[in-house]
Order: sequence, then C-alpha cells, then structure tokens
Amino acid sequence: MKKKYMPGLLISMLTAGIIFGASFHLVLMPLFDGQLLHCIFSGLLFGLISYYFAYFFFNRYWLLQKENMQLTNSSRVDQLTGVFNRKAFENDILNLGYNHFYSIVFIDIDNFREFNNLYGHQVGDTVLSNVSDILKSSIRSCDTVYRYGGEELVIVLKDCKKNQAFTIGEKVREKICMLDNSPYPPITVSVGVACTVNDGSRIIDIIKAADIAMLYAKRQGKNRVEVFDKSIAL
Repeated sequence: MKKKYMPGLLISMLTAGIIFGASFHLVLMPLFDGQLLHCIFSGLLFGLISYYFAYFFFNRYWLLQKENMQLTNSSRVDQLTGVFNRKAFENDILNLGYNHFYSIVFIDIDNFREFNNLYGHQVGDTVLSNVSDILKSSIRSCDTVYRYGGEELVIVLKDCKKNQAFTIGEKVREKICMLDNSPYPPITVSVGVACTVNDGSRIIDIIKAADIAMLYAKRQGKNRVEVFDKSIAL
C-alpha cells in the first residue's frame, strides 16, 4: 500500500475504535456500571494500536512490492545499452493486442564482429550503447526498443504503417551514419522493415519478415533500409 493512503487508514482505524468503544459502552458496560468516556478512550487506544499494526504490515508489503518491481524491471533491461532485452521482447510480443497493427524495424550493425576483433570489445560496447541511444531518441513514447541479441536491435512501432516505419528506419540509419565514432571508422547499419497489415497477421511472422528484409539489405551492400517483399524471401 502506498504511503499516501496511510492517513485515510489512520482515520478509518480511529473511527472503528470509537465505534468499538461506544458499542462496548452501550452493549456491555451497563452490566458493569460503565463509563462512556472510559470506553471511548479504550476504543481510541484500540484504533491506534490497530493502525500501527496495519501500518507496519502494509509498509512492509509496499516495500516488498517496490523491490519486486525494481527487480522485475532490472531483469527486463539490457545493462549495457539501457534498452529492453531479448527476454522482455519475447514476453512483450505475447501481449500485443489484436486491435492494433504493428511495424517491426530490425537493425543490425554492419561488420560489427570484425570491428570488435580489430578494436576490442570495450570500443564495440561503446558503439552499441551509442547506437541504442540514437534509437531511443528517434521513436515515440508508445514504441519500444529491444536488444535482440549481439549487435541486433529491434524497434516495435505501434499503429505504424509500413511507409512510416520505413521513414523511421531511414532516419535512424542516417543518424547512425552521422555518429562521431572517431578515431575509429564510421558506423553503419542495415535495416529491415515489415508490418502486420502487409506481411502477416501474427507478430512472429512480422519479426521473421523484418529479419529477412534486413538480411536482404546486407546482400544489397549494407548501410540501407529495405522493406519486406515476398520476392526477396526467395
């Protein structure tokens, strides 16, 4: 329970205490020649004690809930790039509603393995982090970026048509090309785009289609954006 609700809980407990005291006076104390004020104070004491017990247990519950939420969020985020990880991606696509359509933008950093081998993994990690920052800054609040694996990243675009997804993919590609990576060589990416309206009804099919389009971009010379078409899947 959030702490902002605790004053209300205190008032409720004190009210319950007063009701308890008055009821105790009206029902039982006539048998013992009772005193109303004494009963009310007893009820208030009962209410306070009940409140502090409730506060203690609810506060413990709230802290545990907060810690669990933080652990859940940290387990969904890729620590290097700050975007969501593959596990989060696989969970989230199961919850995508059928009332919306989605576009997938599949991004792969060109020649990344060779880059890592030549300049070291620490430099490669910096490149991954910088590319991820560009992706995060290039999307809407309703869209999500995931690290799919290695140097592959995926953007899930909600209610986004194929031509709009292509525009976003192209914008991302251009920003990455302009990234200052000195003293190392410039970074480029190959991008594939697919959409539920055009390329399948299931999100898993759209992911596969976007991956195929990305691989086609690689075959076409890299550093380009390709949209999925059945002809390129052959």
